[in-house]
Amino acid sequence: MEGSDRFKVIIAGGGIAGLTLANALEKAGIDFIVLEKYEVAPQLGASIAIVGHTAKIFDQIGAWKPMYATTFPLTARHHVDERGTIFDDSPIFKVVMDKTIWPAVFMERRVCLDALYANIKDKSRIRPYTGIASYSQTEHGVTVTTDHYEIIQGSIIVGADGVHSKVRNLIADSVSEDDPERYQQLIGGFTSNYRAVFGTTPNGLNSQTPRQLLPYGVAHHIYHRGSSGITSAGTKGLIFWFLFVKEKSTSRTPNCPRYTASDTAATIEKYGDLTAGPGYNFRDLWENSIKSGMVSMEEGVIQGPWNNGGRVVLVGDSTCKITVNAGLGGNLAVEGVCRLVNELVPLVQKIQAPTTQEIVASFDRYEHMQRPRADLTFNVAYQATRFESMDSWWLRVLRWLFPWIPQRFKINPLLDYLKAAPILNFLPNPDELTYREASARLQELTLRLI
Repeated sequence: MEGSDRFKVIIAGGGIAGLTLANALEKAGIDFIVLEKYEVAPQLGASIAIVGHTAKIFDQIGAWKPMYATTFPLTARHHVDERGTIFDDSPIFKVVMDKTIWPAVFMERRVCLDALYANIKDKSRIRPYTGIASYSQTEHGVTVTTDHYEIIQGSIIVGADGVHSKVRNLIADSVSEDDPERYQQLIGGFTSNYRAVFGTTPNGLNSQTPRQLLPYGVAHHIYHRGSSGITSAGTKGLIFWFLFVKEKSTSRTPNCPRYTASDTAATIEKYGDLTAGPGYNFRDLWENSIKSGMVSMEEGVIQGPWNNGGRVVLVGDSTCKITVNAGLGGNLAVEGVCRLVNELVPLVQKIQAPTTQEIVASFDRYEHMQRPRADLTFNVAYQATRFESMDSWWLRVLRWLFPWIPQRFKINPLLDYLKAAPILNFLPNPDELTYREASARLQELTLRLI
């Protein structure tokens, strides 16, 4: 891209959003640096669901094939009651895959991050163990001071640093005196009503006489009053699982709980006997886990602009955080990155050194496109979490009616949701396949289940 070396993006955060952004910028020929406060791809035992429209974006940047090589498509979604009985057997994943030629998968979060990191050609642009301490901006650019007192200059800052975003907090600090309402929107934009115990466990609890707990490609959604869970066989030999427990009271950022290992053990002691699937419970999964932990499930959409009126913008979980039940959180973060890049690339192609006013206009267009999607996805996840924990009497009634709802009313909304998702406009559309190519891809997806 002519003149793109004069435009540099400083990315705060080396998670899913930050590394996806780095890959997209590298494909576009735009200079960048990623500042990640901790290590890249930590082994925390966490997993991530990737659905079709996100797989397309990963395919565009060249990271999808190594990700998909570690897993296989989900084909069945079983809804399980508190006794371990399947009360609804949904083919939603298989139907969507057949119609779109893109699978939904579960994988280790570390594997997803590793693939995104490995796909970046210039690894010197990724700086682990380096956080942002402060920034300043002028009409011509931004200057970042790291927590090691290093000075880094660029054109814009993108805060892709998650729910506890340092960049968002710095924006809040800058307006705290003049605009206290805006300050509260940025600092206290998320609430938490549920905690999530998560883990990765071998798909067979007894090492002497192992038995497969979940067939390949199957996800279980487990319903309990006041709590719920998900178990998924997303990688051969492993189960990814979550136990969601409703808190006694609502908390708000920055005061949402941070949990220790002893807190996790106490939660399992109290709730571990809840059914996690036919013939086993969450204590079984936790006691045999390879990695596990517990986090507060913050949720919300940051109100007010997602930029500072200048050269700093937020993306991913720093703008919108949703609960896990719907499996859309990481996907939503990638969508936001995609929409931001779709604004930045044509701007830099057209103008080698865009003004602050032109940059803010591109930030505003990105938010205008992404905010309705964030609101919709937040509401879907919000309702799914309450529905699966049967949080009210009418949701308990709906739970009994659920198996009688025709499948098309469950599948068509997801197809519409996927259809409305963005892709990277400056790269070839991976959906533009010939009939022979589409047939070959579907055959490949099917063979992965054997």
